[in-house]
Amino acid sequence: MPQTASDPRAILTSVFNYRSFRSKQREIIENVLAGRDTLAILPTGAGKSLCFQIPALIFDGLTIVVSPLIALMKDQVDGLRRKGIHEVAYLNSMLESDTKEHIYELLEQSRLKMLYVAPEAFLDNKLMTIFRASNISLIAIDEVHCISVWGHNFRPDYLRLGRVIKALHNPPVLGLTATATEQVQEDIQNQLGIRCDVFKDSFDRKNLMFSVIEQASECMKQDLLKRVLENLDGSAIVYVNFTRTAEKLAEFLVDNGLSAAYYHGQIEDKDARKRIQNDFISGKTRIAVATNAFGMGIDKEDIRAIIHYNLPKSLENYYQEVGRAGRDGKKAFCILLYTRADVFRLRKLIQASTPGLRQLKAVIKLLERGIGHVLYVNEKRIARELKLNDVLMRIILYQLERKNVIKTYFRVFRHAMVRLEEPEKTIQSPEVAKILNDAYFRTNHRWLDLELLSRSTGISVPGLNNTLRLMRNAGLIELVERDTCTPVRVYPAIKNGGMLEQELLETFRQLEESGLRKIEKVVEYINSEVCKRKFILNYFGEEHEGNCNACSVCNTGLRLDW
Repeated sequence: MPQTASDPRAILTSVFNYRSFRSKQREIIENVLAGRDTLAILPTGAGKSLCFQIPALIFDGLTIVVSPLIALMKDQVDGLRRKGIHEVAYLNSMLESDTKEHIYELLEQSRLKMLYVAPEAFLDNKLMTIFRASNISLIAIDEVHCISVWGHNFRPDYLRLGRVIKALHNPPVLGLTATATEQVQEDIQNQLGIRCDVFKDSFDRKNLMFSVIEQASECMKQDLLKRVLENLDGSAIVYVNFTRTAEKLAEFLVDNGLSAAYYHGQIEDKDARKRIQNDFISGKTRIAVATNAFGMGIDKEDIRAIIHYNLPKSLENYYQEVGRAGRDGKKAFCILLYTRADVFRLRKLIQASTPGLRQLKAVIKLLERGIGHVLYVNEKRIARELKLNDVLMRIILYQLERKNVIKTYFRVFRHAMVRLEEPEKTIQSPEVAKILNDAYFRTNHRWLDLELLSRSTGISVPGLNNTLRLMRNAGLIELVERDTCTPVRVYPAIKNGGMLEQELLETFRQLEESGLRKIEKVVEYINSEVCKRKFILNYFGEEHEGNCNACSVCNTGLRLDW
């Protein structure tokens, strides 16, 4: 790493090549350097990452950066290394076991200044043991709103972070987000178990032009979308609520001569997803039709339009998504298209995704079968069988763990397809020898049930995961991992099912009510004749006089000139 000063301004210029701090950056950095817990609410493109990267280079110890986005971790680490900062790494579930082991060694030798981790990484007992023995100067939590069940992008893995902070002896914390209402700000601090100094920059992006346009039918809305995209120059993201809509709409646009591709979280081929992202970033594809799985971590400054073809589930979602437009400071359009039927569909979507008593009973009954043992729970499969969203399934497990009736562990794969590459090759490892000499492995090695292999070899399923990956990395086998599960230890207290079911039911009732309230705010926004910019800024607690001349209320041309 290049020689760095202890002055943030000197690092800003010498390492990051910026002349001056943007609004609030210096105050946030100084607060972090003073060791105070900090919550930074800065709009998209305001330079949140510098708020922890600069302190990390000044602190003597390790800065842990929690990020939900694997691609963003890699991009930031690669970017820092290009600047000559090499004491930085990232850990996530996609890394090979030998790479993880190397990072563990670097941590144990205090040779890292920054480590990016996915939130589920804290389930790794070995990593937590190393962290407890480390000198941790700061935990920076990116997209910290994901910890709030009342927020717009809740992720269950974030809920463990409060316990992680305590387990690591309460190092200073920096939470970062682009959008958070007063309620979400309070919930973030409650969930983390800390009180923060809150720094909040203006949400007003003057180069964004807001349009809300109602159409009488889906066909008319589709035709208007085509017309808008034909008349707009530059790249655009079209947001939809359903994977099927993304696919059909992209097909419609391509059939009409527009450069478009679809993107959603159900695309299983990781290479295909990466290719779609790269084609959009490079400009090879002009239009991305996507669910909200697309956009976080997309580093493209010249997006000229964000178009919502379906109503967003909340104003937080909406403002975070439109914030991806015009990051170069030039004019960009934020267009929301809707029909009256869209409002009805959105309400039904929230109500349909709320689990009922029958589903909750089914989950608890399934877990009861494993009392005193470890069950391997495939959350996606169970959610699919019970017609649940897999995120809701993970919330159920989290709530049961909070009530001390189960304990969850680091995710593992439970089935594998294995093909021997070089049978004569050897690795000096007793676990490898056990597997290669095992009768079940020798007769069934093409398709393996790791629970059966565990009983046969005496190696735990997590241990088999690590050893099989070691064998793959050494070129001994080809390995295809299947059936990723969460190991769950079930305690007898889960037998108190009736009370647990009612408590879970009440939790989900409150979540449904919160979701419906957010939708009502979106409906209020589309129907309001108040300046659209003023409405949004007021929602986030910021005053604005209105009359911006850059929204479809203040400037009717933004409603009609398409």
